[in-house]
Amino acid sequence: MTGVRPQLQTQFPLKKATYLEWRNYRTTAGMANYTTNAIQLSSQILTTEERLDSTLKHEYAHLLAFSRAGLKGRGHGSHWQKAMADLGEPPEVRHRYECERNQARQQVLYKCTKCEVVLVRRRRLPRKRKYLHINCGGAIQFLRIEAVFESSE
Repeated sequence: MTGVRPQLQTQFPLKKATYLEWRNYRTTAGMANYTTNAIQLSSQILTTEERLDSTLKHEYAHLLAFSRAGLKGRGHGSHWQKAMADLGEPPEVRHRYECERNQARQQVLYKCTKCEVVLVRRRRLPRKRKYLHINCGGAIQFLRIEAVFESSE
């Protein structure tokens, strides 16, 4: 296993060799690639040994669950949760590390035709579909897209 903690491979061996790749992800701490059996980690987010260890185990659990259960082992289901328990980690799906998020560049405004409340989104809803307001059941109608300017604080 190239670059991955040897104790993981010794204690919980996989069928194929596992590789470690460093990426410049800004919001994703890591990813497991089932096809290449690679673990991709963020060089920007994983700045401490604790973050690295936790994320590495999370991603290794994905490969372990896939190795044990095949296609049923993908995602954060029961096979992955079992693998996380075997690795001694809580089965948390998302990290809570500070990271650099994209700034909103636009607001998409919609209006309910029944109660006339204005709904604000960051992205436009897919077209050729009908959307209903969850509170009153009225049809959602597109109004306009507005540019969002960064505030100088």
